[in-house]
Amino acid sequence: MAASESTRLRIRQYLIELMDEEAADAMMESMPPMHWDQLATKDDIARLDGRIDGLSERIGGLGVRMDAFSERMDTFGERMDTFGERMDMLGERMDTFGERIDGVHQSLTLRMGDMATDIRLLGRAVTIGAATIAVTLAVFMIGTIASLIAAGAFS
Repeated sequence: MAASESTRLRIRQYLIELMDEEAADAMMESMPPMHWDQLATKDDIARLDGRIDGLSERIGGLGVRMDAFSERMDTFGERMDTFGERMDMLGERMDTFGERIDGVHQSLTLRMGDMATDIRLLGRAVTIGAATIAVTLAVFMIGTIASLIAAGAFS
């Protein structure tokens, strides 16, 4: 158990009575203010130094690993930048492709409109042609029947 401050003062006073004050102060300074088992020995300090050295080596190794990780992350960042650039280029190509598809769509829409118009006109021409043929055939048949009647074929 460590001596209290009041006990330490009484011991100092007693030492001053036995010897002079300077010697008493020197003796008091050589007595630790705590119990002796709480003082670190050279072996304790050497063990701590060894543990600190081990920790320093581990921290140094961790620094090397962190440097390697940092380099890998830099490489990964560069690769991601390249990937981003390639994606941007792909996006531009897709935009161009989309514009071309829109142009083809518009062209096909115009052509289909033209074709619909052509089909309507063709339908009208066929109808007129068929009507013309029907009228021509009717005129021919009427003429033939009239000739047969005039020749007396039905008498």
